[in-house]
Amino acid sequence: MKVRRPVKVLYDLLIRHVPFDGQVIVTRRCNLQCGYCSEFDKSSPIIPLEVLKRRVDNLQRLGIVEITFLGGEPLLHPDIAELVRYTRPRCGIVSMTTNGMLLTKKMIDDLNEAGLDHMQISIDALVPDKDRYIIKSLKPLRSRLAELKAAAKFDVHLAAVLCERTADQVGDLFREADEMGIPIGLSVCHDDTGRKSVWGEPYISIWGDYRRREHEYTIKGLDGEYSAGLLRGEDPPWLCRSGSRYLYIDEFGMVQFCSMQRGRLNIPLELYSRHHIRHYGKIYKGCEEGCSNDCVFRTSEIDNNRMRVVRSLLKSYFFHPKDGHRKNGHIVLVDAQLQGEAS
Repeated sequence: MKVRRPVKVLYDLLIRHVPFDGQVIVTRRCNLQCGYCSEFDKSSPIIPLEVLKRRVDNLQRLGIVEITFLGGEPLLHPDIAELVRYTRPRCGIVSMTTNGMLLTKKMIDDLNEAGLDHMQISIDALVPDKDRYIIKSLKPLRSRLAELKAAAKFDVHLAAVLCERTADQVGDLFREADEMGIPIGLSVCHDDTGRKSVWGEPYISIWGDYRRREHEYTIKGLDGEYSAGLLRGEDPPWLCRSGSRYLYIDEFGMVQFCSMQRGRLNIPLELYSRHHIRHYGKIYKGCEEGCSNDCVFRTSEIDNNRMRVVRSLLKSYFFHPKDGHRKNGHIVLVDAQLQGEAS
């Protein structure tokens, strides 16, 4: 993922202590009904564009580096390209997490023109399972991914989840992603509170194979050993910086700790201040033990392991392990990003 204005981003993160990622729900509606998902419905109204613009303005006021649009399914929002266009000059990175099923050539062109920086596509398996518990799969997306590969000006990566129903497909999923030339990341599955829901074998071995694919100096590598510990049955200690470095904005415009801990914070975004950022960056949330919300963990590493984050950013800037060079003068966060929870 390319980071515009990288020097300013580093200054803002390390000196001004601004939030890194603001994840914004644009609609709870989704075109799919995945059996494990608790973050969608079929009846919520589409959030008006002007309301979402005000939320973007408030995140800009807080100095946010990245704004990520989520759902539900964000491509269901009729004004999503206009929202991206409005957001681009107001932060360093504009991202989106989608299941990709609604992508069309026109949508890709619109998002190109609007200035989207990064798209994460959630893919759980090669094919849907028989009872439709797992729906987000590679097979129905192949043609759309080929079109993305050919036409998208923004970065694209796939995000898979390691769980009981997908464990035997992870290797094949990675091989197919490699054949398409699209990076893929892996996360440890969590329950509806954010805690790991799998551990032991075969997950330890699968994760080991995944880490050998990855590069430890990439941003994705920041949670490699932590997640390995989770799978070994450990609960490595850490301080969650949600409410500070990571902000989750629900459909009502309330700041929450994360998608799994909705209802605990409940502060209106327009009232959120530097005081809140400082306060919630220093306190334990009580849900850190066993948490496998890797996007929050990686974002928290900005404070928990600052020098490692700086090294990862600088090495990503000077060397891209896929092709051995810098890309277009931007920092490249290879294969994933500080943002990244598959929705």
